[in-house]
Amino acid sequence: MKLINRISQVSVLLVLASVLSAQTNLGIARYSDSDQLLFPERTDMWVHMGSSLGSEYGNEPFDPSNPGAIGVVQMEPTAYQYFLDNHEYAAGTMYLLSFYGSEAESDPQLPGFVQGPLNAQEIHVIDRNRFSEGRGFFLFPADATTVTGSDKIPNGSTCVECHMAEAEYNGTFSQFYPTIREITGN
Repeated sequence: MKLINRISQVSVLLVLASVLSAQTNLGIARYSDSDQLLFPERTDMWVHMGSSLGSEYGNEPFDPSNPGAIGVVQMEPTAYQYFLDNHEYAAGTMYLLSFYGSEAESDPQLPGFVQGPLNAQEIHVIDRNRFSEGRGFFLFPADATTVTGSDKIPNGSTCVECHMAEAEYNGTFSQFYPTIREITGN
């Protein structure tokens, strides 16, 4: 009987630990006293999710001779590992979308386009505990440093509306991210 009670206690603890683990807040996103998201450290170490050419916001038709920005999406490494282990996003998961110019001239000259200078950055934080919409979007300049802060784009923004209507997995465009596409069923 004591053994059964002990097994029951251990089982309850394991279930509780797994529930708490699933609700983990990564604690990676840093905020200022005025609730601005501070630009993260070492984004050069983030995991590449996918890239696009000319997939900019707006209704202009694609022009192959001037394709627009190259968008590069990365996920913070701790969030990526959590996602691989649990097949869901932890609170505090961050995606970074960087917009680079596209350049047709390179040295050596290659056919096609290469990444030009960084023009702007956007961070998407997934956190149902912090944001009433479950996520926040923050815009940063190209020269952002770890002391650069950004206010959240207001609730009801077209960013959130589009992400919730068009994105394939929990408000993220995983259909365009080969790195996690199989996990999300796209």
